[in-house]
Amino acid sequence: MPVILAIIVGLPLLLLALPIDLAFRVEGIETFNGQIAIRWMFGLVRFRVRIPGVNKSSRAPKVAPQATKVRVKPDKRSGRPNVLAVLRQAAFRRRVYRLATDLVRAAHLHRLHLRMRLGLGDPADTGRLWALVGPLNAVAQNLRNADVQIEAEYLDPVFEFQARGRLLLVPLQFLILAIGFALSPASIRAWRTLKGRHA
Repeated sequence: MPVILAIIVGLPLLLLALPIDLAFRVEGIETFNGQIAIRWMFGLVRFRVRIPGVNKSSRAPKVAPQATKVRVKPDKRSGRPNVLAVLRQAAFRRRVYRLATDLVRAAHLHRLHLRMRLGLGDPADTGRLWALVGPLNAVAQNLRNADVQIEAEYLDPVFEFQARGRLLLVPLQFLILAIGFALSPASIRAWRTLKGRHA
């Protein structure tokens, strides 16, 4: 019985400890398309995952130009104010920065080309977002084998993304980092804020 239990527990851990070779190409404005090529178990398992874009005909109709001139204060029930409240939490921003640096160390980067432009349509809101993204941008620009450029757009709401690259990662390592992030006090407080419950 102990041997069977050890096999049941040990085999998944062993599989998660095997590195994954991941090559990706993703691009888009608001919606994304591209593909991810995955090689696992030293090439015995190979497959591709496509990232489809949204069909333009299925998008919601655009708002008339006259309506876009009127600036409406976000409704508190929409969830956006809670997101901004999370961005104001310095402890959560530090925890996200720590997670990002840990993930960068855990991923063996072979090459990376990244272009990103983002904005929330309000300078103050975009500034709060950049307080989180800015330090991550600084870390990314100092990576070896990486060409990274992230820009903030303070006047218009926009999210443009283009990335391609190749990296080697160990799933078990990323799983441990994700669990540590999810169970950290800063993340729990941020989750309660998003749900409208204050600690």
